[in-house]
Amino acid sequence: MRRVVARGPVQVLVSDPPWKFGDGIQGRRGASHKYACLPVDQIARFPLPPIADSAMLFMWRVAAMPEEALFVCRAWGFRPYSEIVWAKMTSGGKQHFGMGHVVRAAHEVCLIGVRGRRVPPDVANERSLFYGQVREHSEKPEEFYQMIDRLYAREHKHELFARRTRAGWTQEGDQLGTLDAT
Repeated sequence: MRRVVARGPVQVLVSDPPWKFGDGIQGRRGASHKYACLPVDQIARFPLPPIADSAMLFMWRVAAMPEEALFVCRAWGFRPYSEIVWAKMTSGGKQHFGMGHVVRAAHEVCLIGVRGRRVPPDVANERSLFYGQVREHSEKPEEFYQMIDRLYAREHKHELFARRTRAGWTQEGDQLGTLDAT
């Protein structure tokens, strides 16, 4: 795990955990063919950087594992508070047609958690839904990071399981920097 040294306690923690599915997808599909995935208990015990007494968590979850995401949120010392929804779009501007067992995924959910007192955002005009283009497998759109930067411009932001370096943030991830050239 490559870690960029933190500069004091983290006030905004962003995470896209490498959730391990038990669905037995065969072939060249799924997260396990792109990067190492972890079972829920290992994600729940993942070593966190020093977190401020009052902090915010923005944790991406997969649609098939809502209870597991709530479990990890609580295990990390946060209480579930709200959500952000990413409406996935293709490069041609159409709704994404993803995988799914009951319905085909056209969105992803980011769980918002609070530790201690809620850290007040810098702006009050962000919506809970945003549109962004699908890129590499599991890569979150730039619109999400811009939203976090608007909400918490001055707070110390740290990303777990990062794949793209980001100015002004501290980050860690065994694939950190692998998406920088894309």
